[in-house]
Amino acid sequence: MSQKTALSLKFAPDDYLVTWRLPSTKGGTFAAHGALTVAAGQPPMGVAHGEFYHVLETMTGGGFGFPQSVEVPALIGSMSNGANVVLVDARVEYWLPNQARITAAAAVITLADVSDTEEARFASFKIQISGLDAVTGVSPIRRTNFPEKGAAGTWSAELRSDFEQEWCDAEASMTLTYYGSFRSFDPFAFRMGFSPVLECELLNAVSLHRLLDEWINPLRRVISVATGRSETITFLSVCSKIESDRGRDGQLFGSGITQDPYESTQEGVIKVNSPLRLKTQEISLLDLVRTWQGLMVAHHPLIETYGSMLHTADQHPRSRFLLLLQAIEGTYGHETRESFTRRQKKHDDLRGEIIGLVRESLDGGQLKFLERNLGKRPPGGLENAINWLAKRLPGDVRKTLESTDLVAAVKAEPVKARNSADALRIIRNNLAHGTKGYDDFELRGVVRVLELIVRANALQLLGCPEAVICRVLEAS
Repeated sequence: MSQKTALSLKFAPDDYLVTWRLPSTKGGTFAAHGALTVAAGQPPMGVAHGEFYHVLETMTGGGFGFPQSVEVPALIGSMSNGANVVLVDARVEYWLPNQARITAAAAVITLADVSDTEEARFASFKIQISGLDAVTGVSPIRRTNFPEKGAAGTWSAELRSDFEQEWCDAEASMTLTYYGSFRSFDPFAFRMGFSPVLECELLNAVSLHRLLDEWINPLRRVISVATGRSETITFLSVCSKIESDRGRDGQLFGSGITQDPYESTQEGVIKVNSPLRLKTQEISLLDLVRTWQGLMVAHHPLIETYGSMLHTADQHPRSRFLLLLQAIEGTYGHETRESFTRRQKKHDDLRGEIIGLVRESLDGGQLKFLERNLGKRPPGGLENAINWLAKRLPGDVRKTLESTDLVAAVKAEPVKARNSADALRIIRNNLAHGTKGYDDFELRGVVRVLELIVRANALQLLGCPEAVICRVLEAS
């Protein structure tokens, strides 16, 4: 029997009997009995049965063609346990005159009343992400007291008055807190437990797609950057309103939600050893998410490259190596684009001047060769990107790279790279063109250092103080 946590599920992953309001291929809805299956980390699935002849489209000359399908933004169902379900972006496929299969992007199960709507929209949510307690920077219990072994006495715990953190701006507010559970009426046992939970309220309700893209996924990725691990969503509930139906929010089932909430432990927090500690460093999680959102809108290369790598920890080191260098070069180009524009103009002017000076001295073929092979972009490349990033980050990241076995080997004979950046360029070219491979263990050593460098740069872009950046790089 699994232990209950302070944050508990209202609805367990299971099969439920449902009366659906199915869409007709001819418009409108009708009632049909069926079932819903919700599983951990999976999109929901449903079935319906009944007589569907009256809602099906007939073919020319009579008869029915199968399958017939209808897509709706929201599909409503009444569950036999008294709850209601909203399937978001649902598709109903009629395979037989008496059988239908239902798929959807997500299911929201709630005790609140629901109604048919063109699109399900949500104004608040509660979420638990693994590693969330490691970045809070505060524990709910200040101190505990207990009697000496064998002596009678009182067991007690003193809670902090300030473990809850709040941040807000003109359009959203966040509260990072702990839910508590207390087993105090059992004469044989006494225990307390706390689960970290983030609550967020939005001024304007948004669709599920926007909620996931603009809030849920950025939150998960910010926490993952902070911990250096691929964190998972263990619980997520949503509500269409802020003040109304409080406590009657809907539990969300869908891909990537494990439905396995946890209670915090000191051992778990120490094991993560997050360099980001919101409370003690007075950092706003809302500000971090807002910055991430802004970088997304700007299509920042670090967000689009490294952000997509955060949850693919099982990648081969070859792939991670190439993507990390791409993230570094992309970030360098994005952050220095104004100076690049100036350098590009200067380069274009000088290139045009040189071609003009030699034009009368060359024949047509020679001139075409010169124009084709005289670079149209100013000198750049990986070395410039590494040197630029090394100046932005504390410590000496180039020296750290040089200490890895693979970089040291490439700097030695017969290759003899000039420095660590040149060694990375040679390794990248060999891997990209398939001309040479490298030992996985040695390549992983370089990847580990590169990940710390890129992760430190990501936290720097998010606005974290230098102390956070230093703690990341110290791990190298």
